[in-house]
Amino acid sequence: MTLTTSVSNTFTLEAISPETLSQYLRARGWHESGNFLGNASVWHRGEELEVLLPKSDRLRDYKTRVREIIDVLELSEHRDRQQILNDLLLQPTDLIKIRIDSPDIIGGTIPIDEAVRLYEAISKIMKSIASATVQPRSVYRGGIFTEVREYLQELRVGETEQGSYIINVLSPIMQEHENFGRKVNLFLNRALTAINTTTRDVLAGSNIDIFEQSVESGVSSNLCDALLEVGNYTDLQDLSFRWQWSPMWDAPAIAKEKLALSKQTFPVLKEASKLLKSKDIVRKRAETKTQLQRNDLLTLISGMVISLTRRDDVASVTILAKIEGRDHEVQIELNESFYAKAVHAHLGRRKIAFKSFCSLVVQRNLGRRRGAPPP
Repeated sequence: MTLTTSVSNTFTLEAISPETLSQYLRARGWHESGNFLGNASVWHRGEELEVLLPKSDRLRDYKTRVREIIDVLELSEHRDRQQILNDLLLQPTDLIKIRIDSPDIIGGTIPIDEAVRLYEAISKIMKSIASATVQPRSVYRGGIFTEVREYLQELRVGETEQGSYIINVLSPIMQEHENFGRKVNLFLNRALTAINTTTRDVLAGSNIDIFEQSVESGVSSNLCDALLEVGNYTDLQDLSFRWQWSPMWDAPAIAKEKLALSKQTFPVLKEASKLLKSKDIVRKRAETKTQLQRNDLLTLISGMVISLTRRDDVASVTILAKIEGRDHEVQIELNESFYAKAVHAHLGRRKIAFKSFCSLVVQRNLGRRRGAPPP
């Protein structure tokens, strides 16, 4: 990850804190192994590499010690020292490299009107994924979540690269906001994986309705539309996303390093977008308590079970509920006990009601049809 401007060593070394250095070393496989005269800690990587890390930036020889650490890192990582300095000076940031492959791209350049459209589309991609990180929905309308607004204000675009046309998106981890930015990057990875998997199923003959199951993974009509704006580039052959995780943080083991959407994906996304707009699904996730409170989900919500789904080890139901005066399809993941109750309610044409995901109850539907089984 590089910046377009270089920094003077005089100011650079003073700006790097001991905490930043220790975090960097730990993320790169170094281990603290001892103490040196009470003023520094000893760090090792393997049996041959050793550095002394000062405990305070007020020590007289602090800049000298930092320079020595960077000299060792330059040799061990086989990277230019300026790249290492840039990594240490940036707040913890993940890099997303978005590559557009088209024969119309000449020498890594594109027409300016196309560039404006691409950057606007990428902004929409990141906005929709950030929104899904707060609360997965099939479509986003109206306002914007506070977390999303703050994240977009911190988002940056770096220097473009040749190799078709590559846009570098610098996405901050945002430690002060419970690592929201890293969660966004993981959600993007997860959503694109879901799009690839579901698109293959559709092309193999499955109904487009299976895209409803991808909402939980961050897929929305907004994301589909934003990807379509990029995919409409003339003669697009391939749209790929590659992640370079911050060297200050451990790379997530569950994420894929690279994901690509082929040309055949975009006609399917067009139909998926129409479907998700018509469904208006809101995914409610039990693990995010603040989301439940913000959306008033602690009040009683009830509705009829309209579908039951089992996929791998996940059981879920979709109910038709009225929220804030509007009908919504709400999908809830349930354990075996509550799922069995939901099945009985569905068979008996009775409503289910819940105040939270751990307190699902079955209540009598006063308007049930004659002949329906009693509760």
